[in-house]
Amino acid sequence: MMRKLKQSIILGLSLLAFGCTDADDYKSYLESGEIRYAAKPEDIKVYSGNERIKLEWRILSDQNIKYAKIYWRNKSDSVEVPITRTSGIDTISKIIDLPEGPYSFQVVHFHEDGVKSLPVSAAGNSYGESYEATLLNRGVVSHSFTVSNQGIIINWGVSDASSLGTQINYTNINNDPRQFIVNPTTNSSNYTRLMNNTQLEYKTMFKPDETCIDTFFTAPNYIPIKY
Repeated sequence: MMRKLKQSIILGLSLLAFGCTDADDYKSYLESGEIRYAAKPEDIKVYSGNERIKLEWRILSDQNIKYAKIYWRNKSDSVEVPITRTSGIDTISKIIDLPEGPYSFQVVHFHEDGVKSLPVSAAGNSYGESYEATLLNRGVVSHSFTVSNQGIIINWGVSDASSLGTQINYTNINNDPRQFIVNPTTNSSNYTRLMNNTQLEYKTMFKPDETCIDTFFTAPNYIPIKY
């Protein structure tokens, strides 16, 4: 008897609550339907650079995507990227100029009516003067001139294991600039027909990581040309 009484009280309270609720509230809830989302960015990649970062991603579906927004610094900074969809899979890329440092990004797609995708997060680094200051130029053990061909022979010191090579710049006897790359494993190199009373410049090349879109150079050193 007591159980039936409790059930009656609960049923009565439920009916009372329904009667006090505006019917339009339920109608509004039913009309709202399922939340719509744009297709999200796929396979996002971040490439480091010299005071810049490149973001790249793919769009696998959803012809209604009109633009993307890239956010960083907890969404206090952003950039908009216009998108023109094709009938297939599209690859979108954007280079952002950024001071040296680490960055976390969120990329969001948008339809023209404001419908947006779920955010996709990624992180990367921008490099600059602080990184360059850590780089050491490859040393020269010795050099000698060959007067017969107006040339120079350079004997190189051990190369940094992470270097890409050493760039050589000089002016030839026709006053034309010349540029060569010395492989990190090369111990000796020679160049001919250099203009006298000028100088040969050399600087070693590095990339901070495999994804970097830029090459960094050490401060240059010089060898006076005097044969």
